[in-house]
Amino acid sequence: MSNAKIKYHINDADRLVEANEYLLDVREPFEYEMGHIAEADNVSVNEIEDRLDELPKDRKIHVYCQRGKRGANAVEILKTNGFDAVNLEEGYSAYTGKYDSAQETAATAEDVSADNVEIDPNRVKVEASGLQCPGPLLKVNEVMGELEPGQQMEITVTDFGFCTDVEAWARKTGHSVLKNEKMENKVEVVLRKNAPQAKTAGEGHQMVETKDGATMVVFSGDMDKALASFIIATGAKSMGKDVTMFFTFWGLNVIKDPKAPKKNKTGLDKAFSMMMPKSASRLPISNMNMFGLGSKMIQYVMKKKKVDALTEMIEKADKLGVKMVACTMSMDIMAIDEDELLPNVNFGGVGTYLGDAENGNLNLFI
Repeated sequence: MSNAKIKYHINDADRLVEANEYLLDVREPFEYEMGHIAEADNVSVNEIEDRLDELPKDRKIHVYCQRGKRGANAVEILKTNGFDAVNLEEGYSAYTGKYDSAQETAATAEDVSADNVEIDPNRVKVEASGLQCPGPLLKVNEVMGELEPGQQMEITVTDFGFCTDVEAWARKTGHSVLKNEKMENKVEVVLRKNAPQAKTAGEGHQMVETKDGATMVVFSGDMDKALASFIIATGAKSMGKDVTMFFTFWGLNVIKDPKAPKKNKTGLDKAFSMMMPKSASRLPISNMNMFGLGSKMIQYVMKKKKVDALTEMIEKADKLGVKMVACTMSMDIMAIDEDELLPNVNFGGVGTYLGDAENGNLNLFI
């Protein structure tokens, strides 16, 4: 009897779905929203250790991510905690690649085929080499927002995952990808802006839920978790969602204004203020903080890898129109005054959050 381990590939996904097997997508929620395998649940690899109780221990868990690496990491975590888990190798990018020709065939006669459109020599050109996810996608969303229908833009990036991301973005927003080409050390993409299409029901169209908002409660005051929340928020906003971020308790430290006037507080209010970070740039990280050294190290690595700092992500979120709400009840408990927070922050209670959550189909707690 052979002891060789059975290897699973992403090409097995459809068979597994038909057999009612359990699939787990370990990408970030905004990636999952952009497209995922039918019936797959979503728990980010970064949260999986905190959400093990949500996963079935009596079933084999078939894990996948975008290209395979995060899936392998998730499988190791699951196995360490007693789960039966396997990684679907190559990931979702290979899975979607199987359907490229089918999607082109399914295009209706009303659609203008990208194959028949010439690339405009006067297209807007954007250099985004070195930008890490979600930077290139945010740049595309920004530039396309300024173009008129029919105009084209070209973007050059060095993040190879952008190839898949931009295809999903274009499908979601109704624009066309005219060129999506990997070269030796970069990716070149040309897009054409299309006029918005009216959504109708009938003749081959299915009625769909119109709720398309995203809400998240930011409870953590850790820099890495705050950064993840803003990556998801800006990614969701660039996909056309209305995004509300509700900051409560320790999460209020994320939106403190470093230029806020100094307060003369007394008693417990003073003690709270002394113990808490003064602004987003001074937040600790959730692991290996090492009395603040870990935070400085990760900020250095982020700068070297051209990943936006948390303060820059907050500014971008504000420019994109992400709604940031501070919980007034938490502010009172944590002894934080209105003028200690960033000027672009709104104030409200749980009713504000629940009102926006009612109109959303993506709700997170970070």
